Amino acid sequence: MSDRSPIEWTDATWNPVRGCTKVSPGCKNCYAERFAERFRGVAGHPFEQGFDLRLVPHALRLPSTWKMARLVFVNSMSDLFHEEVPETYIRTVFEVMAAEPRHRFQILTKRSERLATLAPRLPWPTRGVPFFFKQWGGEQKKRAGRLLDGREWNEMPIQTDGGSGKSLGA
Repeated sequence: MSDRSPIEWTDATWNPVRGCTKVSPGCKNCYAERFAERFRGVAGHPFEQGFDLRLVPHALRLPSTWKMARLVFVNSMSDLFHEEVPETYIRTVFEVMAAEPRHRFQILTKRSERLATLAPRLPWPTRGVPFFFKQWGGEQKKRAGRLLDGREWNEMPIQTDGGSGKSLGA
């Protein structure tokens, strides 16, 4: 978890869940798994248990500690919609996001079916949900490009002033 990120399309990462299991061919070269497994068995390290799935409740309030507004990649080291993450925990993550309107949150999932099932029961923002297509998977991601259905999807949530709903721009 970091309030700074080298990822070009986000400012910070927030991982209230760690670890995952592979569900698609796009998971074959998972950077998060490679990173996490390097630290398996290292006592006290956040990835002491490697890439085994686990909830990280002590990380839930991290975004509230950040003074400046951030574009936050949620679960850069896992998938919030993993089948073993309880719906109540997912709801808690959404409640934390709703309580921090100064931040803009991005969620990446390969489990769109579970997302679709849970979506009606989650506290989504009232402005709608923009779509940003990060990339095609594989070993040569940049070469594969970012086009989906003939379009590059670059939508981002509109940042507000932290409560009044006034737009600060996209």
